[in-house]
Amino acid sequence: MTRSRRIAAVVAVVLGLSVPGGTAAAAPDTTVAAGTQWTVTRVAGGFRVTLRLDRDLPVTSGAPTLSVDGRLLGPATESADGRSLSLVTNDPSVAGAGTVTTDAFGPEPEPAARRATTPRTDLPRLTPETLRTDPSTPGPYRVAEAVYDFGDQAVPMLNIGGLRGEMTGKLYLPAGRGRVPVVVFMHGRHTSCYGSGAANPARWPCRATPDSPEQRFTIPSYLGYEAPARALASNGYAVISVSANAINANDNQLAADYGAQARGQLILDTLEMLRKADAGTPVVFHDAFTDRDVDLRAALTGDLTPAALRGRLDLRDIGIMGHSRGGEGVVAASTLNDALPVGRQFGIRAVLPLAPVDYDRISLPNVATATVLPYCDGDVENLMGQHIVDDSRHGFADDVLRSAVLVMGGNHNFFNSVWTPGGWPAGTGDDWLAASGADDPVCAPASPTTTRLTPAQQMQVGTTYLAGFFRLTLGGEKAFLPLFDGSNVMVPSTSFAHITSTATQPARSRVDITTFERPDGAVRAAGDATAEVCASMGGDGGVTVPQPMPFCTTTLNQAAVPHWSPATWAFDSPSSPMLHLRWTSPSGRVTVAVPPAARDVRRFQQLSVKMAADETVSTATDLTVTVVDRRGRTWSSPVTALNPAAVTRMPGVSSPWLRKVILQQVTIPVRALSGLDTGDLREVRFTAGAPTGGVYLSDLSVENRAVGARVPARQATVDVVPANVEEGSAAGTTEVAAVLSERVGHPVVAYVSVFGAATGRAGVTMRKVTFAPGQTCVAVPVPTYGDTLPSATPTTSFKVSATNVSGAVMGDNGFGTLTVREDDGVTTGTPAPEVGVPGDVCAEYARAPGRLEVVGTTAGRPTTLSAGGYRPGESVDFRLASTSLGRTAADARGRVTLTTTVPADTPRGRAQVSATGAGSRHTTTATVVFR
Repeated sequence: MTRSRRIAAVVAVVLGLSVPGGTAAAAPDTTVAAGTQWTVTRVAGGFRVTLRLDRDLPVTSGAPTLSVDGRLLGPATESADGRSLSLVTNDPSVAGAGTVTTDAFGPEPEPAARRATTPRTDLPRLTPETLRTDPSTPGPYRVAEAVYDFGDQAVPMLNIGGLRGEMTGKLYLPAGRGRVPVVVFMHGRHTSCYGSGAANPARWPCRATPDSPEQRFTIPSYLGYEAPARALASNGYAVISVSANAINANDNQLAADYGAQARGQLILDTLEMLRKADAGTPVVFHDAFTDRDVDLRAALTGDLTPAALRGRLDLRDIGIMGHSRGGEGVVAASTLNDALPVGRQFGIRAVLPLAPVDYDRISLPNVATATVLPYCDGDVENLMGQHIVDDSRHGFADDVLRSAVLVMGGNHNFFNSVWTPGGWPAGTGDDWLAASGADDPVCAPASPTTTRLTPAQQMQVGTTYLAGFFRLTLGGEKAFLPLFDGSNVMVPSTSFAHITSTATQPARSRVDITTFERPDGAVRAAGDATAEVCASMGGDGGVTVPQPMPFCTTTLNQAAVPHWSPATWAFDSPSSPMLHLRWTSPSGRVTVAVPPAARDVRRFQQLSVKMAADETVSTATDLTVTVVDRRGRTWSSPVTALNPAAVTRMPGVSSPWLRKVILQQVTIPVRALSGLDTGDLREVRFTAGAPTGGVYLSDLSVENRAVGARVPARQATVDVVPANVEEGSAAGTTEVAAVLSERVGHPVVAYVSVFGAATGRAGVTMRKVTFAPGQTCVAVPVPTYGDTLPSATPTTSFKVSATNVSGAVMGDNGFGTLTVREDDGVTTGTPAPEVGVPGDVCAEYARAPGRLEVVGTTAGRPTTLSAGGYRPGESVDFRLASTSLGRTAADARGRVTLTTTVPADTPRGRAQVSATGAGSRHTTTATVVFR
């Protein structure tokens, strides 16, 4: 999330590097700008911006950012103690900083133009059909429940600094025999610990030692989904709700991706635990905190024993739900699972991200997906989970339903009872109260005209839709499909709520007339109309690098445009292309020629298009949709008669986070096309139904409503290879390697971003990368900043990400680093070893480990070691097992030779000798028999 939030910092006294308005400082001071709460210091390859905080950071789904002089630099890293934020940039303009601010603590007052009161429009709705069956109704099965706890440091956390976390959660199992589908829940980022005692400086576990007397306790966020868990379990599903407090305590500080893949791996670790429990094999984890082994029997507290789990869990039929950051976690779990060999994969068939973040733009193949978006979310205010559907729906050759469910009046926290006021002694709250424009009568809970759901109502919505989705996708209960396929329906238990869905039907159940994602000669504007394909958000808070398409919006707050709001770790990647149709008179229209493959619609249920009124529409507009057959006969209807919400601005009065632009579904039943030859349709027209107006159009198709099916397949992964370079003396360019795990027969596309290089001499920091069929490595140019001055740090690392992948998935090394060595000396400490002159990065990546030549194998006597394949000038570290034998630099041909004396006390017999380059990481080895 990138919020419009700031706290003031003090005006700087500019020191050090010569910049306009600055004053010189005597070397070796590396501070180039400073205020009473912040500093800008020179580091290898750029500058480190640090803001000291006067209070602890809140633990929410948010990703705090730093800005200099009101200009966003990007996401920041939290310090270990939570009292400072920092980032590294190679933008030289920060050396002249006057202020440094963060968005971590609350909304900054919006500009007057964005706080202007606008006419309120309530989202209109045609009378919905009421479903006869309610998925939240308790079923016939008695439910046994038990908490499992293998300890606070029972499993390693993926990509979080080598730390360990808990294996804890709660099981809900229906009575009976035989295996049942499995549903896993994961909560989001929330305060992990509470109590009056002193906090553990290490952040996790809550107490510093097992016998600590400090009054510190965990907040069991995993207990916040009891209602949907019991609704599912009583209808024949095993439910496991997983604790992720250790990740929450460390993700912003230590995880490059803010913990998405750690959460995903924790789900896979939990499924592996369940696989063993189902098979009746021993389940044991070592808890490093208490230094003891814990087996399943000791871990369980409640109604269940290990014997009760044996033969009960169908791990070929799995659904996973994640809330908030857990939403991105379940997406990561599915993609990590897809990267495994098919024989090792779990049968994850359905994913439900609930009010999710999508910092990493992880595209999601091969599973039915329903992303639930609460309109009054005060935490993930830009409803960024919309990207999960948008990025995935046309990115893969799969056959699954993808749905976005919009819950009007829902906030972020009330889906979890532990986060809801009254649900736990600490850490509760209504997140909307911290929103920008929280007093807007649409979402303010105290407003007499509020749309807000009460906590009980929102929990009921969550229960109904979670139970409905998994009973549909895992249990095949098709009665619940209308909740997710774009139909206008309701169930009695949520009759108080206005909930809509938009859907992309499975590939085998639809034929696209046009997706509107790219210019198409079959799409023609006429009259007083313009129609152009747009993408992404420009303007304040929008993307910062040139884009290949016009912006879809430039005036709205990022919270109001879920399709286009920039993602934290894919900030400048293009998002959600669609057609922007604008007209200035009733003559304006767009005509779409129907391709031959879509002309015969007799086997389909409906024509469908997604639509939203654009930012120029004050309250509402209208279009007429016309379908034309081969003889020129027509059928027409105003959109307001099909779905008036698709041409009406969403509600909001004064909050810049509201009046959101979110596509809604417009469907035309084929049976309604009376008088037309439905075996040969030729055109679809969109004609102005108001004097002026504008709409966005996406995904015009003919389709049947269906769920589709997952087909087990191993996905190739896209990763970033860590790179090491010398700083240099001026701005320049280096390369990082984006790599594909295996050759595939189709193109794969990813977007590679480098963080810390936003403007000025840094240049473009996002690049589209295409792997041609059979290609496994692409060199990505990256701008660098160099100087001739020493700095305080031997090296500086810049984050590199490969996101929004299509045709493959993000790998567990989808985040990498570009490490810059300070080559002008350091003011304190020891310089890092030379990394040499890089060659072709793809050749370096492909280079196999080499053979180290050894002459002389007598301990205590001279030994000569030599090898090749290194970078010219890089320092090569020679080792006997873990013992250093010395370093030397490679020559201009990449050859290196070291003559040294092997320690006299080296044991006789076989030993491993290695030589590793500091920059290329190329390694040569030899097995030597010492005498």
